[in-house]
Amino acid sequence: MRNKPNFEIFHQAFSLRVEVAAGLSGALIPAPNDFERLKEASLELEATISELGQGDVEDQYRAYQSAISIFVLLAEWKHAIRNAESDAQRFLNAAKLKALEVDKSLSFAADERLNAILDQVEALKSVDELISIQDQMKRWSLPLLLFANLRTQGFGGLHIPASSGTSDEPEKLETTVAFLKFDIDGEPAKHLNYLKPGTSYDLTIEVRVSNWPNGANTLSLTPVTIDIRERDWLPSFRFEKPEGDGPFILTGTRRAVLEVAHSFGSRPYEFLYAAEFDDTSNCRDVAIVGHRRLLIEGTDVASHPLTGFSNVDRHLLSVRDKLRAYPGLHSDDITNTMIVLCGLGNIAAQALKGGLFEAGTSEQQFQNKATEMLRNRSDIGEHLQGHTEAAGGITDLTFRDIPIELKVENSKVLFPKDFSKFFDQTTAYAIGLGQRIGVLSVLEASPKSAPVGVVEDDIEVFVHQTGQSSIVIVVVVVRGGFPKPSSYSR
Repeated sequence: MRNKPNFEIFHQAFSLRVEVAAGLSGALIPAPNDFERLKEASLELEATISELGQGDVEDQYRAYQSAISIFVLLAEWKHAIRNAESDAQRFLNAAKLKALEVDKSLSFAADERLNAILDQVEALKSVDELISIQDQMKRWSLPLLLFANLRTQGFGGLHIPASSGTSDEPEKLETTVAFLKFDIDGEPAKHLNYLKPGTSYDLTIEVRVSNWPNGANTLSLTPVTIDIRERDWLPSFRFEKPEGDGPFILTGTRRAVLEVAHSFGSRPYEFLYAAEFDDTSNCRDVAIVGHRRLLIEGTDVASHPLTGFSNVDRHLLSVRDKLRAYPGLHSDDITNTMIVLCGLGNIAAQALKGGLFEAGTSEQQFQNKATEMLRNRSDIGEHLQGHTEAAGGITDLTFRDIPIELKVENSKVLFPKDFSKFFDQTTAYAIGLGQRIGVLSVLEASPKSAPVGVVEDDIEVFVHQTGQSSIVIVVVVVRGGFPKPSSYSR
């Protein structure tokens, strides 16, 4: 006899399938929005599929979800490499292990599309191969889950585990604790979250429990981190056993406070939430799924200013995040580049505030003044070298092998993207010094009759392709050639 339509499961599965497809298309690009969308939708789809019983269509959804959950780990592997995270390989290892542990005795494991992806994951070596897996996932079609077999059968509002056995002992059910989302002060948590040290924030956590284990009274969610001294910075959550039958959606809100700021160049704080019932003796298995990791940025530019100008400091934080997202950049090179950018950001801000450079300033004058102001900074000092040989030429400046090319534009107002003609020279110096990053600073000192220039718009990151290599160029435009403000009204 055919099941009656289950519109609730149909709508859940259909809408989540659309969400997964939408997130899948951009999951591998640097912007993390689609990736986060895919993770959340994959998690919710997994929770929905956990309620399904046996059937051909149900198995197709299980196979698809298994492939998606593995692809999420692979996408996170690529993002971790791009962000130069330590031990990024753990995500690839987890994906390979998850693929290896797919139980081939289960009916859904016979799906040809799933097996093709499992074979690719087993042989996977490079992030470039992820595009092929992504394309296969995009082409994966599924029937509508309208007539769904459920793992439980309802009668008069009472849910009874479906079982073909005759034993009087109740069946031990599997329990899934699915982390659905984190909110910080009412906003969804992002890939990287900024918390000001010493400030209290509301951290909200939402989990879904498929079946509450018999005999268990509480579920505890506890943050785990590498340094035990950081463990109490994020709150623990404790949920009492709810009334009724599962699945249950549990939400809790508590205070989070980062007690210590970290340095501008260091990695973000990383926390992982663990879930534990007080008694699982009457439960077959407890599976913990979903995105449980929180990356917390704790740089405090108010207490430890970078350039002395708060608007420039905030912009440099976003520049640093862009550099971290570029694959292949060493963390030390990013740190050294950011030290240079802090110095140049200070010069750019002072030039706008105090009119440091007159119209028609020569390149030699700009180099002398910029060198003096950079070397006056305690974090640069003697490490700033002038006229270092590289690639058969002479660099203007280097800081710990990061090339700094200085140019002047006196004819017209230009913006960072307009100075691409200097990218090849900066790239040549970077390659000659064994770097994949260089800094180009241009004094734009054309005579002006109107205000122009905002420091946040005058510091930009570009990726310059040369041959088979890509070099990151950070452009800093310093403005000059301003008359007295009172002259604008004449």
